[in-house]
Amino acid sequence: MAVKLKSGFILRNPSEKAKRYARQMKSGVVRETNRPLTTTDMAYRAGYLAARRDNAKAYNSQFK
Repeated sequence: MAVKLKSGFILRNPSEKAKRYARQMKSGVVRETNRPLTTTDMAYRAGYLAARRDNAKAYNSQFK
């Protein structure tokens, strides 16, 4: 569940953040500001999603 702070920042849980980043990577646009993603933005999002995948694989490998 996303939490909006008094300062205007929105804190999202990791699964919401990952879904949002995946959607932005697919469309190439940040929906809130309607601006295209830069290469730096895309690299950050790709790294975040890759780290989540790696952590999930490591967690799941413990139970095999």
